[in-house]
Amino acid sequence: MNFSRGTLTIAALAGAASLALAPTATAATTYQITVIPPIGTVRANNLVTLGALVTPTPTGTDGSTPVELELTDPSGDVTARSIPLTLGAGTAAIRTHEAGRYTAVFTFAPPNGEPTEATAQFDVVASSGLGS
Repeated sequence: MNFSRGTLTIAALAGAASLALAPTATAATTYQITVIPPIGTVRANNLVTLGALVTPTPTGTDGSTPVELELTDPSGDVTARSIPLTLGAGTAAIRTHEAGRYTAVFTFAPPNGEPTEATAQFDVVASSGLGS
């Protein structure tokens, strides 16, 4: 079989063009969650702010995916919240009802990235009464 130089050049260019236009397989982004714990002494029957920072900053549909928070109080009750992200960070205000150790589990499961999870614990002390 004999092919002319022009035919081989056209075939090579067509092959290169089809490879260039083919969809590329990209690896899912691996995210990390940094938990921002409460600052200072946390007292029962107060609001506490918990935060999450997702890195690298999610973009596209990943950026509109909230972080899911499950907070377990000392008696074992679980409170679930969704934390919307703005530029990869978000906060949630949670009421602490009793003294003891609380466990917060943050989960980020974006559609185009690898799911990730982070856990933090913090202690809550009994409320001090006001008055004389």
